[in-house]
Parts: sequence; C-alpha cells; structure tokens
Amino acid sequence: MSDGAEVKTELEVLIEQLDELLGSPIVEPDDALELATVAGLAARLGAGSDVLGDAIAWRDGDGRELLEEAWTLLDLEPLVEAVDACTGGGLSDDDVEEAVCDLDDIVAAAVWCGKRSAVKAAARRAAEIVREIPDPFAPLAQMAGLIAALPATAEDLGLYDYWLAVADARAAVGEA
Repeated sequence: MSDGAEVKTELEVLIEQLDELLGSPIVEPDDALELATVAGLAARLGAGSDVLGDAIAWRDGDGRELLEEAWTLLDLEPLVEAVDACTGGGLSDDDVEEAVCDLDDIVAAAVWCGKRSAVKAAARRAAEIVREIPDPFAPLAQMAGLIAALPATAEDLGLYDYWLAVADARAAVGEA
C-alpha cells in the first residue's frame, strides 16, 4: 500500500481483541464465551502461551465458573440450523460464510476450553450437511482449505471435519 497504512493479519486483530476483552471485567457468560472464542481462534492460528498467557490464566482461574456456565447455557441447534439453511438456496456467499464461521467460532472456543464433547455432535452434523448439499459451500472452498491445513485444525479433525467438507465442496460440484 502506498499510503503507508498498516495491514494487520487476522492473528494481530485477534490479539488486539483479546487484549481489549481482558482489559474489561468479564462478568457474563456471553463475555466469557466471546473471550474463549477469540482465544481459541488465535490459538488455532498459532498464538502461543506467550500471547495467550493472561487468557489461559483467566480460563483456568477466575473464569472457570463463568465458562462452565456459558457452556451450560449454550444452544448449538440454531448454529447447525443456520448451516442447514444455507442448503435451501437464496443466500449470498457472505451469508453462507457467516453461518459456517459462527459455528466455527464456538468450536474453536470449545477446543481452547477443553470442551470438545460439547460441540462434537453439532460439528459432525455440519460436516454431514455440507457433504449432502455442497453447492452453496463451494465458494468458500479456498478459505476452508487454508483453515483445514492449519496444524491446530489437523489436531482436531474430528471436530473440524466441516472445514474439510467445505474445502471439498468445489470438487464435489465439479468446479475447477
């Protein structure tokens, strides 16, 4: 860029968001889940304990009970229904991306919190939906391939299988 503007990576943006979240009181389950989501996404992108140390300390200390409450209150069905709604047609590529990413946010949070079992069925169902009707997901295949190739994604392929399904969607519908 010739105007000298700084272009931030997704990880840098997540780290800034995490710092902001940690700088404010976290007193509601929704706030706790938001912090877990941001930390989970940052961890998946390779942020280590040097970056996530304060968040890890919060998760394992003061935030433990609030996170437990957040997982108890969380209803994953609307997220799965949103992915399923993509198969009915009429949604923009952005709408489809939002539906998949909304579910993905919660899966990343669950991985970071050690709550994989809480999202396993929803993640599995999302992968099934994409494989059943891949057409609306095909435009996201390149992005999905990048996410599926991340080392942290590979460690939890059972949960992140929907990214593999989306990455395969272009081939499944015969697009080059």
